[in-house]
Amino acid sequence: MLIACLLVAFATTVPQAQQPTTTIGGIVVDAQSNAPIADAKVMLLEAKKTARTGPDGRFEFVGLPPQQYTLTVSTIGYIFVRRKIQPGSNVTVPLAEGTGTYQEEVNVSSEAATRPKAIGVSSQMELGSAALAELRGVVADDPMRAMQSLPGVATGDDFQAEFSVRGSAFHHVGVVMEGTPTPLLVHTISGANDSGSIAMINSDTLSRGALFGGPHARPHGDWLGATLEFDAREGSRDRAGLRAAISGTSASTVLEGPIGRSHRGSWLVSLRKSYIDWLIRKLEPNVDNTIGFSDAQLKVVYDLTSRQQVQLFGVLGAAKYQELQTSVANGLQTARSRSRLASLAWRYVHPKSILTQRVSFIRSSFENRGMVGQHLADGVANAFVWRGDVVVPLSRGWTLDGGGRFESSDSSETLRNFQQIGPSAVRLRFERSTAADPATTGAWAQAAFRGTKSAIAAGFRASHRSTGQQVFQPWLLAEYTLGASLVRGGIGRSAQYVDPIISALSPTPLVPEQATSYDLGIERPLWCGVRAQITGFYRNEDNILRRSGQDRVDPVSGTRIFETPFPVFTNTLSGSSRGADFLLIRRAASGLTGWISYTWAHTRYHDNATGEDFDGDFDQRHTFNVFLQQRLSYRLAVSGKLRVGSNFPIVGYFEGTPDAMRLSSVRNQVRLPTYVRLDLRANRTFTFSRSRLTLFAEVMNVLGRENGGQTDGFITANRAAIGYVQSLLPRIPSAGLLFEF
Repeated sequence: MLIACLLVAFATTVPQAQQPTTTIGGIVVDAQSNAPIADAKVMLLEAKKTARTGPDGRFEFVGLPPQQYTLTVSTIGYIFVRRKIQPGSNVTVPLAEGTGTYQEEVNVSSEAATRPKAIGVSSQMELGSAALAELRGVVADDPMRAMQSLPGVATGDDFQAEFSVRGSAFHHVGVVMEGTPTPLLVHTISGANDSGSIAMINSDTLSRGALFGGPHARPHGDWLGATLEFDAREGSRDRAGLRAAISGTSASTVLEGPIGRSHRGSWLVSLRKSYIDWLIRKLEPNVDNTIGFSDAQLKVVYDLTSRQQVQLFGVLGAAKYQELQTSVANGLQTARSRSRLASLAWRYVHPKSILTQRVSFIRSSFENRGMVGQHLADGVANAFVWRGDVVVPLSRGWTLDGGGRFESSDSSETLRNFQQIGPSAVRLRFERSTAADPATTGAWAQAAFRGTKSAIAAGFRASHRSTGQQVFQPWLLAEYTLGASLVRGGIGRSAQYVDPIISALSPTPLVPEQATSYDLGIERPLWCGVRAQITGFYRNEDNILRRSGQDRVDPVSGTRIFETPFPVFTNTLSGSSRGADFLLIRRAASGLTGWISYTWAHTRYHDNATGEDFDGDFDQRHTFNVFLQQRLSYRLAVSGKLRVGSNFPIVGYFEGTPDAMRLSSVRNQVRLPTYVRLDLRANRTFTFSRSRLTLFAEVMNVLGRENGGQTDGFITANRAAIGYVQSLLPRIPSAGLLFEF
């Protein structure tokens, strides 16, 4: 016993071998700007340790056993990162904003985005995935609604995704998705103006959205006004992931991951389903009309070699509109629309050039049914598009760009007009069927120079349609750094072919719409990263389409002229839009970010056939857009957006006030009431060892403003105009969830 006690005592006095330890540290930065990100939450899962990054973005864990660890990084507004770390590592963790994918490298070391701004374009604004997610709205989940808050953008209808830019209609805006121009990626119902619309793209699949107004390069296609570009992001090449979002009106899932063991490619799939129509019918059985939708997106990227890459992109979407109390012969009861886009691209990167080729197929269809199931309208449109582009960097800052495009399309449409002959019986009065199959060939080229203080770009686009029409669109853009200020200016010509169906129905030949735009702006830094910008603009337009044959009063005889059964369009308008944009903007990884903008504009048209003069359908004199966001901590952020507009005319021949209108002989003289809408939002994240949960809470129209938008109405026998103004969204609270695994 004594010997055992002595042995124990001796063992306790022998010094134990000291276990080796290691340190793991690093810095968390913004993947675009390389700016340090403070107050990010960093976790080592195996060690069960947590740290916060300092003002310099750095973190450190000491006294760790030497083994491999799993590191996670989370901060609000950026992706959730999980990666393996070796002992003794000092790592840089670049965080992509919003829904981006994780990459080990930092590509940029300035506050600018990864792609440079377009030369000489004052009216250009780009939103990354984080800003798109913040501005899209919890209820709608619509990237086009995110663009409605940009400077110079006006909209007076809460139910529509479309918007106006400097008095120009949305159908004059070119929408480009993954390099393919297409106006079809919107859930909407043809022939139902007050049915609403929403973009057919899940915001969680986008890497950026950009809007270019005024004179700018036109490599994508032929349209009169601004260009709206959306780019879908690649799936993660790091690991498989899942994002699942649920809101009060829809649910969506994004799945992504690498391809192959060498991770030479990636895949991404998005599925989204709206249940707002089901929810409305359950909560409010007396609601007269509802619209629901579903869509899916796919993007596959694979590197064939170090210089060659192929991409496959696809979109499918369907929407259904239902009206329960239709009792008129031509009233819409049910309507369906379907659209799809498939695009295959090949890219080759040579030391002296970059070559891209893309083939796309687009198809859309719709069918409208009336009170007894009669076919009110049916239509289908198909398009096959080939596009090739090349970029050739030259010496001393010069770059030469160019490309070609061929589009073959065919479309058909049938419209019917019925007369009611009993409580549940109708008789066909008129039927109009139309088909068209034009082909369009185009080419473009641009030479650009970027120096230390100045830059200039000159180019043109020329295209020819098989109907014998052609357009030529040149542009000249320049910018110059004058002290701390940057002066931008440009002049450009734009043109848009008339829709083939409209052109085929016109009693007279229709020619392309054309416009010439002028911009001059100056940008200057102020304080704390805030920049100020002022831009003056002028746009002159010719051969603009207008719908004729509307209800009106004859100015000479005073008798009523009744509306034609089917719409007819003519090329008789010329006009102009002039005004100025004022912008204050701050973009940074921390602090208060966002913008405050004001636009004054006046759009006026003259009808060369009738001699009429009137304000444009989208003439809004005063537009005030504000978006501000504050990141309070790594897990909490708040934001607000305010939109104020003097509003558009009520399109048609009316007089009086919106509450008491009558038919008249003058077009667009009654305006909708001033539009004011303030939305507030808060985001709160909860970070777990292998996942993250984000809660969204939003209140739309916080002020409870009773805004009004235009809808379809009717004219009584005594010429009173009834039902042309509808109430827009009241104050609506909403919430949503986002899971990231």
